[in-house]
Amino acid sequence: AAARIKAVNPSVKILFYLNSMVHYPRYEANKSFQLDWATRKRKNPDKYFKFMNRYYYYDHRNLDFRAWWINRALEMLDNEHIDGVFVDGICATPNRRGYGKGYEQAYIETATELRERLPPGKLLIGNALKNGANNPLGGIGNIQHLQYLDGSYLERWYFTPKSIVKTMELMREALKEGRIVMLKAVPDERDAVPKWDEETSLEEVMQSPDMTMDERYALVERMIRYPLAIFLLIVEPHAYLSYCYGVNADPKNTRNGRAVFDCERFKELKRKLGKALGPYVKEDEDGEFVFSREFEFLKVWVDIESREVRLEEKSGG
Repeated sequence: AAARIKAVNPSVKILFYLNSMVHYPRYEANKSFQLDWATRKRKNPDKYFKFMNRYYYYDHRNLDFRAWWINRALEMLDNEHIDGVFVDGICATPNRRGYGKGYEQAYIETATELRERLPPGKLLIGNALKNGANNPLGGIGNIQHLQYLDGSYLERWYFTPKSIVKTMELMREALKEGRIVMLKAVPDERDAVPKWDEETSLEEVMQSPDMTMDERYALVERMIRYPLAIFLLIVEPHAYLSYCYGVNADPKNTRNGRAVFDCERFKELKRKLGKALGPYVKEDEDGEFVFSREFEFLKVWVDIESREVRLEEKSGG
């Protein structure tokens, strides 16, 4: 599959999925996992902790497990079409009640060893930065995990104005350190422009089997301006925006428009920016959660609380 993708677009970066804590048995690379490497309950060691009561949790304190976890990543990187590793679920690594001591430290030791053994030119990206995280080793927002990562994917960051502002601060700090930022945004009916005022929800309309892909993209693009404005407030080299419902790109998948994933088809992303004239600023006179940023050919203004957005094009844009 990786070779076929590269044949279509050689510049695409393909990462091997590696969960930090949860064992998903369906992956071929996970077939050799041994149950002895799963996390047992401290007060009842005959039983195991399970994610969603289905999937075993890894125990990074087990050195045999640690070797397996690292080696299967390195084996995948022998494939010339695999550009790096994506470590998911890093927020699940801190100590949890009943686990016993040392889980987060053990994971960091494992990940650091993987970093040290990573072949030159290969990437190590993690689902690390999280606006609500504050762990002894990971630090505020999990920022300390960037010591061994090339960058972070960010998801589920958009629930409150304060959490969004914190996410902006984390991304700005990561970008200043030369790290990659991958912001995942999800279409939200509240952000539709013009406003969606039909009796049928936009989500239900998207599920219609009679809609063409062009019609689906047009509907999804109506909701892009708010997350796009947030992204433009922090955008620098190595910052990327993903705007879609999920990860299933099958055109036959009409549930919530999940097959709409190709950002190249959104006209809103074709605006001319030019150079940034500075970082984002807080517009205190306009409200507690109002921010703006200026580029050569565009001014971005967004009220994070009301979700109002202004994208004002300048002369020459």
